[in-house]
Amino acid sequence: MAILTARNDGVCRFSATFTKYGKIVETDATKDHGGEDTSYSPIDLTVAALVNCTGTLMAIKARSLGLDTTGMTLSADYSMVPGRIGAIAISAAVPCDTDERARQGMIRAANNCPVRKSLHPDIGITLTINWADGTIETVKE
Repeated sequence: MAILTARNDGVCRFSATFTKYGKIVETDATKDHGGEDTSYSPIDLTVAALVNCTGTLMAIKARSLGLDTTGMTLSADYSMVPGRIGAIAISAAVPCDTDERARQGMIRAANNCPVRKSLHPDIGITLTINWADGTIETVKE
């Protein structure tokens, strides 16, 4: 069974209905690509998938270490090169106290995100983590 079904709703707008949840995600191309820019672009959702996957894996690792990441926030921006995403910059604010072992474990978890591993290898991905003690760490791929 398909995990989703997508339908063209006119011009460059699509709605994808996820079979398991019945939830709908709508996309539209930007005006410079012939769309009406009424919703997320497919690129926006790609970046969102990466950010949510990164956060999820960091939270799973933290929980396995007895840490609570409730309130952790992540944000992202991206730039394009012809025909694809060129770079993605993710910033994470981790609210719980961590030692070096926990930090390295959370970074490894973030780097093992399956969405990240599925993206083009030439995409430059940078993760900047603002730890609860005020330390800032940047991991570049």
